[in-house]
Formats: sequence, C-alpha cells, structure tokens
Amino acid sequence: MLDRKEAQELAARYLDEQSRSWPSNDVRLILESCFIDGDRFIGPFNTIRFLDHDDEMERIAGNYPVCVDLKTGECGFITRAEADDFMDRGLF
Repeated sequence: MLDRKEAQELAARYLDEQSRSWPSNDVRLILESCFIDGDRFIGPFNTIRFLDHDDEMERIAGNYPVCVDLKTGECGFITRAEADDFMDRGLF
C-alpha cells in the first residue's frame, strides 16, 4: 500500500505526463486540497499562474482531479460522477 507521499509523487508525475499535450500545460497539484478517500489518493490541480498569481484568466475550469490507487499505483482522472459524489460529501 502506497503512503500519501508516494501517491502524491505518482499523481504529480502522471499529471505532468498527461498535461504535455494540453494548451494550458503549466499545471500542478493543489497540495492543500489533496485527500485520501478509501484506497485512493485524490489530487485536484490547476495552472501555476492561477495558483501562484490568482490569474483568473489562467484558471482551468471543469478539470477532474488525478486519482491514484493506493494498492496498485495506477493513476487516472476521476469521473464526473465521482466529482459530484466528492462535492456532495464536502471533500472538494
């Protein structure tokens, strides 16, 4: 089972790899908003310009957080239904 730090590193690496083809690829995890739900690490993210400079024009809207399976290390993005569930439960 991965610990939080290992999962965070996997999530950051996955986000870096996936975002290379995006128009706004200068992104990073929002560490203070990351959480563990069951056996998954959930990592919300946004652009560095938004996070560091409050540049609303650079904010990514509608993005789904990275998730890491703590048992296998498999990474992906959460689904819309999962995002709705997390919001309903006040997790983000």
